[in-house]
Amino acid sequence: MLVAAAANAVSPRGIPWRDPLGQGLRAKAALAGLVPVDLEAVRALLKDPAVVVLDSRPRDEFANGRLPGARSLPWAGVEEGRGTPPQKDRPILVYCANEFCESSLRLGEWLRSKGHRDVALFVEGYEAWWNAKGPVDQD
Repeated sequence: MLVAAAANAVSPRGIPWRDPLGQGLRAKAALAGLVPVDLEAVRALLKDPAVVVLDSRPRDEFANGRLPGARSLPWAGVEEGRGTPPQKDRPILVYCANEFCESSLRLGEWLRSKGHRDVALFVEGYEAWWNAKGPVDQD
């Protein structure tokens, strides 16, 4: 048990002691003023042509598969000063790989700092979409 606790302490994806796995991102999103959404809500949002869908993953992951109609806006590029936010008058849905990936949270926070008020975060991310057999766009 001691070895497991030590391994968990040094692991970058260590198991949280208080919160269930992946629940931290939902709470962080809410604290940041983002609307955390689940798979069913994403299905509804994708039917609305006004919603801008932003994928915060690296471009190679985006090319391999993404939510239908998604645009690539990798968080790493935004951090380096690249990337232009979409129009402020449209609702935005951001996502990344899964509930352990925080690049979508960072992107959502950045969008809020740029004046966007209607920003939702797909907490479970692309992996949940893929596992649910949702349609994907690919290059």
